[in-house]
Amino acid sequence: MRRVSTTVAALLLAIVMAMPVVVMAQPQLEPPIRVEDGVVFVPLRYVVEALGAHAEWEGTSRAAVITREDGEMAVVPIEAVGGFIENGVSWVTIDFINEVIAVFLLGEQEEEQVERIDLTLWDAENFEDVRESMFSTDEAPGVIAVGFIEYMSDNLGARSAFTYRELETAVWIVAELLAMGHDWDNIAVQEFTYWGVHDMELPTFMPLNWNQVTSPSILGVGRDYQLRADRVSQNVVLTIPGQSERKIIVGAHYDSPPYASASDNASGTALLLESAQRMLETEHYYTIVYVFFGSEEVGLIGSFYYEQTLTQQQRDNIVLMVNADVIIEGPYTVFGVGSAPAIDDALEAVMLEALMDMVVMEFEMILAELEAMGIAYEDMSTVLPFDSFEGFVEMVAGNIANMSPEMLLLQAAMLGIAEPVVGAVAGQVNDIAAELSNLHDFELTSMPAMVTFPTDHLPFLFAGHTVVNLVAMERYYNVDPDIVAQLTRFGEGYGYLTVTILHTPLDEFHFIEATWPGMMNANLEAFVIFLEAILTGSFS
Repeated sequence: MRRVSTTVAALLLAIVMAMPVVVMAQPQLEPPIRVEDGVVFVPLRYVVEALGAHAEWEGTSRAAVITREDGEMAVVPIEAVGGFIENGVSWVTIDFINEVIAVFLLGEQEEEQVERIDLTLWDAENFEDVRESMFSTDEAPGVIAVGFIEYMSDNLGARSAFTYRELETAVWIVAELLAMGHDWDNIAVQEFTYWGVHDMELPTFMPLNWNQVTSPSILGVGRDYQLRADRVSQNVVLTIPGQSERKIIVGAHYDSPPYASASDNASGTALLLESAQRMLETEHYYTIVYVFFGSEEVGLIGSFYYEQTLTQQQRDNIVLMVNADVIIEGPYTVFGVGSAPAIDDALEAVMLEALMDMVVMEFEMILAELEAMGIAYEDMSTVLPFDSFEGFVEMVAGNIANMSPEMLLLQAAMLGIAEPVVGAVAGQVNDIAAELSNLHDFELTSMPAMVTFPTDHLPFLFAGHTVVNLVAMERYYNVDPDIVAQLTRFGEGYGYLTVTILHTPLDEFHFIEATWPGMMNANLEAFVIFLEAILTGSFS
């Protein structure tokens, strides 16, 4: 799953600085301003990320590692620069933020392009020695997938985009598909380079830059040796022919942050692998295309690249797209299904007005809080690129008006302004889920907002297709406070549900099993059965 900034305050800063951001509903958090002995402090992470850089915590030295857009890093010992640390948040002074702005917004470093190094990597003769499959379909639904999650967590962690570990994982996926009995001719590897994607100007979720790829939150610290010199990533595509040329696409990304990443997203990858193994032995009408996406964590690059390279005929043949991401974040198995609403002038005007009202209201609240703490608005003017409230409103209006239609739709849907369209195909998927929930000892909960979850189904949603997004989450109040204290962020979710351990060292198979005993087996059983029912269904 691609992480995005989540507080309205972060949205405010991001719009002010003209940086892309996505809003997600969450409980009210503490305002990002503190006053101690007359000195104004702000959370370092919120400001740095809103300005397009990245901050990661280094616990031993009690310092933040800040990475600017050209990939260079600086270590900031919080107390040494006049800040303080409280409840896992690093607070620094406004004066220091000015120094951060001056130092870290110097532009993106140009990468010298390197020609492709190994052009025979995916030749068939490299895969002639087919091993035994790791698991048997004699196992109960979900057991195979849980086994794959454990294997990836223990042996294929830190699958960062454009790295050799990501490549190693792709090779393993191909080898496992062959071991299951899939024909080599039905497997394809779709390669793309960082430079090629950058030059294509894909309508990606976020603009691709080298800072994203090399940031500590994606690559990790001290792992530059893992970066492929020719900057290649890849999608692995498996096609299982059906009676019809019409297709159901099933996707999951296999790249990850620099952790074991059992949930994000070994879980979705494992679901696809078990499904691909079982569908070899299962009759189905539609052609099934499994796509294991690379480079999701740097802006959904693999899925946007795949969708953009489809022909019009291939697009016309898509019945629906099913995506699986972070499906072991908690025991509540949910899904969203639908297609994007058409945006006419009237709806666009409503969306723009609602976004403007939301941001202005939040800014007025911050001003009121500043006044209550004895801080004049003028005291903040040195770090804000406008000199009046009217100037702020004008700037926000311009930035919202310049949003891409896709981003505007996504923002509006997350704010509940634009509802996903539930057509005939989506209605049938809802019916399948309801029937399975009645037949089995699990509940598949329909949450239409999951259609806007920031992951690999979005390119298909934006292109007008019906999508199904599978997620599993936890209730806010069920998460142990000791776990919350170890999380990078907490509160990203919808309604009363939240994601939990993704993008942290806690995203590891054995920790998840100890924290939620039996949850992985229960979730994967539900999703394996649900996915098989979709793949063997007949849609209008």
